[in-house]
Amino acid sequence: MMTTTFFYFLGFIVLLTVGGYTVTRKWDYTPKTALMKKSSDINDLTNKYNDAIQALEDSYKMEKKQLSLFNVSKTRRQYSKRYLSLAREYMSKRSQMNRVWEQMNPSWSKARNVWGWVFTIGMIGAFGCCSASMPSDDESIASAVSSTTEERYWNAETIPMPHLQDANQYVSNPDNVLTQNTVDLMNQTLKRLDTELNIESVVIVVNHIENDDPFRFAQDVGNKYGVGRNDRGLVVVVGYQDHKINMSPGTSLEADLTDAECHRLQQQYVIPAMRADMPDSAMYYLTEAIYATMQKKDMPEMSSLSSQGDEIDSEILTTMGLYMLFMLAWIAFFLHLNRKYQWLALLGVASLHSNPFYDSSSSGGGGSWGGSSGSSHSSWGGGGGFSGGSFGGGSFCGGGATSSW
Repeated sequence: MMTTTFFYFLGFIVLLTVGGYTVTRKWDYTPKTALMKKSSDINDLTNKYNDAIQALEDSYKMEKKQLSLFNVSKTRRQYSKRYLSLAREYMSKRSQMNRVWEQMNPSWSKARNVWGWVFTIGMIGAFGCCSASMPSDDESIASAVSSTTEERYWNAETIPMPHLQDANQYVSNPDNVLTQNTVDLMNQTLKRLDTELNIESVVIVVNHIENDDPFRFAQDVGNKYGVGRNDRGLVVVVGYQDHKINMSPGTSLEADLTDAECHRLQQQYVIPAMRADMPDSAMYYLTEAIYATMQKKDMPEMSSLSSQGDEIDSEILTTMGLYMLFMLAWIAFFLHLNRKYQWLALLGVASLHSNPFYDSSSSGGGGSWGGSSGSSHSSWGGGGGFSGGSFGGGSFCGGGATSSW
């Protein structure tokens, strides 16, 4: 998703650049010789004022030899004021020279403004899209808050059922054991399981289960809410900090998803990942494996796939790298255009000498001109903006499997 956002952004930049060329190509560009003449005129102006500053400095050195220590400081301040007056005069004349030149070359000025905005929009867009692509800190904040509060032990009466508020939600994750990205991916797979195979499911992932009994929890949820049309429902309950998982298929689903199959899926996908402290990977691949099993497709291989967290970290690094490459290329493009439009200091143009009379130890000294020109979670008790779902009235009779790690 993050990488996809970058390529959408890149498409926008291409259109923006093409638009810039389309708008400016009808204008006659200022010849290179005219720009060189402009630089030469500014150089002449700068050199003239630098000569005046040098004359001031020479005069000060001559006068300094005949002054006492107290008078030297006073004289330095006087010469500094004269320098500042020259500097202001120089900057005023240079600005006036630029304004006159732009008025004499209106097409150049228009093209310069257009490309300046194109570059600015590109940079702002890159920073904005890069920031928007990064995962939100809401989940980690919610998790930290949850860890500082009293631990809760869930049962069928207290567990939130998001499917009743939004028919596309099959995962209940009230303790934020899983990241939202993983929950979204699981919901997509479980939605396909429901629509393609008519297997309605509920996956519950919490830290603690009441009485440390995931089997009773799963059976109670399945029968209380009637999970599964024609008794083809599936309830998966995980107690993350209890180190237990139960998979309970509905009465009619037991023939297709046997106890032995449930146990095998747990041992192959959940237990290794949970022991490696990767709950996102465990539940993501379990969901994919259930779908593959029921579709009789090839099973996912965890040994050849990184954990979900690693995938997210890798995508973050890839996305940041892409945006960094873009910004470097964009700046290079800007510097190329700067030869023509001169947003930065003119290449080859001399700068005004800094204040030779500035005394850093004196609080009254003049300043230097420098050498450059230029997730929150909604309450489950009320309705939201989604279309609520309902369960199909399925029943559960004790099938399935429980494992520990």
